[in-house]
Amino acid sequence: MGLVVAEDSFYPTTIGSLTAQVKLFGNGTISGLKTGEEVKFQTLTFPESEFQKVKIIEEVLIINGNKIYPKYTLDEFNNKYVSFTITQNGDFTYELIAEVSTSSIIYKMSDYNLGTITGQLKLYTEPSEKVESDSTEIVTLTKNKLLTNSFLDTLNKTILWVNDYVEYAKGSDFQKYYLLQKSAVDTLLSRKGVCDEFANLAAAMLRAKGLPTRLNIGVTFDGQLWGNHAWISVYHEKYGWIPSDPTFRESGFADATHISLGSYNDVTLSIAKAYFPQTANVTFGPQPLPEVKIISKQYFDEVQLESDLSNLTANKWNEVPLKVTNKTNGVLVIPISIKETYAEFIIQEKKKSVILNPGESQIVTFKLFPNLQLSQNQLAKGFITFNSLSSPYTKEFTLVPGTMENEGEIVVNDITPIAHEGTLKIQVITTNFYPTDKTFDLNIKDGTFNLNSVENISSFQSKTTTKEIPDYNDDAYYVTITTPTTLFSQTIVPQQQKVVIVPKEPVKETVIEQKIQHENETNITDKLVENPIIIIIALVMGTAVMLFGLFWVNKRYV
Repeated sequence: MGLVVAEDSFYPTTIGSLTAQVKLFGNGTISGLKTGEEVKFQTLTFPESEFQKVKIIEEVLIINGNKIYPKYTLDEFNNKYVSFTITQNGDFTYELIAEVSTSSIIYKMSDYNLGTITGQLKLYTEPSEKVESDSTEIVTLTKNKLLTNSFLDTLNKTILWVNDYVEYAKGSDFQKYYLLQKSAVDTLLSRKGVCDEFANLAAAMLRAKGLPTRLNIGVTFDGQLWGNHAWISVYHEKYGWIPSDPTFRESGFADATHISLGSYNDVTLSIAKAYFPQTANVTFGPQPLPEVKIISKQYFDEVQLESDLSNLTANKWNEVPLKVTNKTNGVLVIPISIKETYAEFIIQEKKKSVILNPGESQIVTFKLFPNLQLSQNQLAKGFITFNSLSSPYTKEFTLVPGTMENEGEIVVNDITPIAHEGTLKIQVITTNFYPTDKTFDLNIKDGTFNLNSVENISSFQSKTTTKEIPDYNDDAYYVTITTPTTLFSQTIVPQQQKVVIVPKEPVKETVIEQKIQHENETNITDKLVENPIIIIIALVMGTAVMLFGLFWVNKRYV
């Protein structure tokens, strides 16, 4: 008997270096432009760094058969833009094509205690539009998740917790989140998102601890498709900016499928811009996915994976041991994932991480339940693939018949406090790994508050249980969970909600400081337009009008 195997593709975290031809492109239409007037269009292009080398093949905008080549500008964050000047009406296309070579650098990072940040780095410790690091929600979360001032502990726990906590949006949800950029607080409340949401929540937690954190944007591979992506970089006092990716569980590094375009203190600033006179009109078509052709790639060779797995038994839990060895002379935070090859397999933890010293080995155990009926004379052959900082490691096995047994456990995946709008919510995430429905006891108490409940949880299902404490204080709350096999407890210390009193300001006369352009002036006020819609704010005085908006780069998040 055989098992259905999904189409194979490489996993991003396994790639240590990559060379590819990358094409970014788009199109639009200009109309109403008069003689002597011009449109200026600028968008991010490929920068060079210690992680990325670039060979430009062509950067061009074509309108009415005419080629226009760009000038280059830098923004306040030192990001590189191409800038095209267009002086005619018509349909246009633009292409940015480069050969990009990326390499992942895994530093032997020394640990230190986080302290006060001053100077230019301070900007990256402060809250921003989508990174509300000073909010009651994020401060409460950080107080209870990041308990030390250690650089390494703070970074590692943030990346792993965000990766575990946020559910990656799929299907119709993916399309919804792809069109939005949810903030850190929104992501904490919804527990769902794509790369922007992962990055914003991680950045908020790290900034709340005083660790300078940037938002990076670019292109990466999700295991199936190339698309636009967001991740973070944190500042290390010795090595400078170090990339990390909570979407892919990469702490202290980013794999080589990350092709960088820019970095900001807030992801909303990653926009392309078009400037043109108020008498003209510019529209942009939806920006296609980037085209990436891999020229060469190399796997990491940082770890060695070994397993003595030979047989698995159907309808019962199997422990699959994986020996992981750090082959480098530095400490590694090693992500390990088991590929979901068979729909019939229930896996207790699909992703794990282990911290290993130079040369150190450790046995990491994955638990699998093959939910498959086999008669006594049937066997099934298959294989399991593990992905880590190495080439994929595949181990063959034989699946033998087994009898369903009522064995398993209820796992407490997470206990998270959410202080929101004057209420403290204690959110408990559990998973029932029994083949039958089960219950667990939940107790929350402090000096005056005491809550008890019995929670039902279905077989092989996860459950989120949320209990609310209105008018909470900043005392410690003790959470106890009793399962059929385990007693689990955690202390929660919330941050009290801020009370902000905004004084009523006296009514002031409207003052317009915009310079008013007259009809006989040749320097017509430029306007800034957004794709796919134009946001128009009109200020009318006499016969002069100033219009402006923003052109956003459409993104497919991975």
